Amino acid sequence: MKKNIALLILIFFNLITFAQDAFLDKGNSYLNSEQYDSAEQTFREAIKSDTTNLIYQCQLGLTLIQAKKYAEGERVLNKALEVDSNNVAAIWYSGIGNFYNAQHRRAINRFEKALKLLNKTSGQYYSANWFIGKCYSNLLKTDGLTYTETDRMFEYYEEYLRLQPNAKDSEKIREYVDRKKKRRPSSNVKVWVDL
Repeated sequence: MKKNIALLILIFFNLITFAQDAFLDKGNSYLNSEQYDSAEQTFREAIKSDTTNLIYQCQLGLTLIQAKKYAEGERVLNKALEVDSNNVAAIWYSGIGNFYNAQHRRAINRFEKALKLLNKTSGQYYSANWFIGKCYSNLLKTDGLTYTETDRMFEYYEEYLRLQPNAKDSEKIREYVDRKKKRRPSSNVKVWVDL
């Protein structure tokens, strides 16, 4: 999945239509080569030079997430979202950070919001469905899911499979969904926990 995340990050760079400048080129170069301290320093300098540039803030948030500084990355991205609540990059990166920090309900909220803003033909669209399905399946093992949440898990995984029928993990996800549908308790069970 790490390679998929890197690919998704590169796709996001292509979605950004703003002119690339020296800070972005330098910071993204560090980020792509996993030199997170250097990327962080570069994006912090960029923000000092232009405190209103949300791209710099989003890239700093992503850098912190990639460096596993999840709480700090989330704070940076939340500041960007205070300025622009529909900033797709901030929403997406926050979803990624919450996913890797095992904050699955927060990640679901972010990815669901991203789905409303993403082009349905983009790689992020099918990936968001995968992330939401995966978050729900992780919650099924820990906190448990309500009957409605279980329906949502199935819906997101099925949408992912519809969009990516030949993905490497498609057969495994199909089997998972089929197995969970067979094991699923009736709707009178308030919360279902299943390993």
